[in-house]
Amino acid sequence: MARATRPEPPELSRRSVLQLGGGMALLVATGGCAAGGSDDDGPDDPAAATLRIAVPSYPSSWDQDFVGFDLTALMLYKNVFPYMIDYGVTTVDGAEVLDTGTVVPTFAESFEPDAEQRVWTLRLRRGVTFASGNELTAADVKWSKDRAFAAQSNVAGIYRTIGLTEADQVRVVDDYTVEFHQEFPSALTRQIQAISLYVFDSQEAQAHATEDDPWATEWFTNNPPTGGYFNVADAVQGQQVELTANSGYSGPEPAQIGTIRLTVVPAAANQRLQLQNGDVDIALGLSRRDAQDLREAEGIQVISAASNEQVAIQMSVTTAPFDNVEVRRALAYAVPYEQIIANVYGGDARPTQSLVPLDMPGYDPRGYPYTHNPELARQALDAAGVGPVRAELVFETDNEVQQQIAVLVQSEAAKVGIELELTPLDPATLGERRGQRSIALQITTGQLWVNDVEYMLATSFVEGAALNYSNYTNSEVEQTYEDSHTIVDEAERNQLWLRVQEILAEDVPWAIICQPNFNLPVREHVAGWVQPMDGLARLRYLRTSA
Repeated sequence: MARATRPEPPELSRRSVLQLGGGMALLVATGGCAAGGSDDDGPDDPAAATLRIAVPSYPSSWDQDFVGFDLTALMLYKNVFPYMIDYGVTTVDGAEVLDTGTVVPTFAESFEPDAEQRVWTLRLRRGVTFASGNELTAADVKWSKDRAFAAQSNVAGIYRTIGLTEADQVRVVDDYTVEFHQEFPSALTRQIQAISLYVFDSQEAQAHATEDDPWATEWFTNNPPTGGYFNVADAVQGQQVELTANSGYSGPEPAQIGTIRLTVVPAAANQRLQLQNGDVDIALGLSRRDAQDLREAEGIQVISAASNEQVAIQMSVTTAPFDNVEVRRALAYAVPYEQIIANVYGGDARPTQSLVPLDMPGYDPRGYPYTHNPELARQALDAAGVGPVRAELVFETDNEVQQQIAVLVQSEAAKVGIELELTPLDPATLGERRGQRSIALQITTGQLWVNDVEYMLATSFVEGAALNYSNYTNSEVEQTYEDSHTIVDEAERNQLWLRVQEILAEDVPWAIICQPNFNLPVREHVAGWVQPMDGLARLRYLRTSA
């Protein structure tokens, strides 16, 4: 699971898998766009409208192969790079969200495996063009993946999880067909490729390549990509980015809005003011408190949608006294789950009964048997036989939600004999201590980009996993993770995941609190928002209401 602040990612391996973009994307009260003008009835022609998005920062680079934790940049990439496949859309509790269980062709006509699910064939949609006028062909796909393997960065790291380790495993069949030859079949292929199969304009790139820079890295750093649902029409460093719908794309679900202007507004207070004044339609950077405060504001609606963001307390299983499983169970019973959902989230969060997120294939409500039960907490602490328990509970400085959770947990834990010292840490210190694995208890929040238990284990629950702040390891979980790499049958995989959840319930490395709904305040005439379960908004769905 992703965390709000992270140390620099370690070298990627089968046991410390990070997804494209450096781990897992975190989205807390972020979202879509803002409209041109303050007329809340919207323009007569939605396709001709200009929507303006307030974003907290300018992209650190335009070169996706090398960008890690820049969420503004990663969101933009989803809209200006041509991705061959992407997630579909489903409805959860009345709101439209990305369906990570369904991957559909977009800039491709199809992406399908052979009978053994080792060779995957990508067939491109014909007639798609970049802003240069160059047509997107198999040569662009091949060049882009050759570049990724040469970089040995984001894509090359995550491709290892599906048995792609060498450039020659990506083979051009003809101008519109590419084959990916995996070392083994993998149930993760579609999802991994959904976040990896983006394509550069290779002809344009090679025109700017040099002997010292054969992959045009310097040029791509400063020059926006094109050919996605939108092209970058204008970009002013540190100030704004203007997108226009790509007329060179004629496939399904084209952009509904002609122009989107992203304006850099670093301060959340200024974003909120601009939203209230009607200067923007959506502000990407408002807190949950801002969203709650704006629910009754004139001209504003607050979109609430189910999210896969998880809030948890990670307990270090190698640090006393939490190296004793009974102490971990005691804390799990001491957490006031319902009180947190009611008081911190105003009821706008879903309770969960597993460390596997709600809506993830394989989720089982028997995976977390702990509820707020002070009596069982005292019994577990007695069984631990460790005497008074004292520990620090770490959370992020200036994170009001985490602070509120920490105060409630501290109060209830004290009633059963667990004394917690609340320790807010700034991002640098938190990242340093996480790297040292020296935190006994910490509140973590985040979401997975790949909606699969195998991926969840790879990031958080096997030895050496980058986000395994609990220092957790279990030999049966390790073996199950290894076995799962080549199993593609859904029923067989779900049986593995049921056993994993039973083990995690017994070992309780986390106290899993809830999954908060995503909140996004927008002007009333904004429509078409699809909640991105990976945290990266797909702007093509946005439109203005009539």
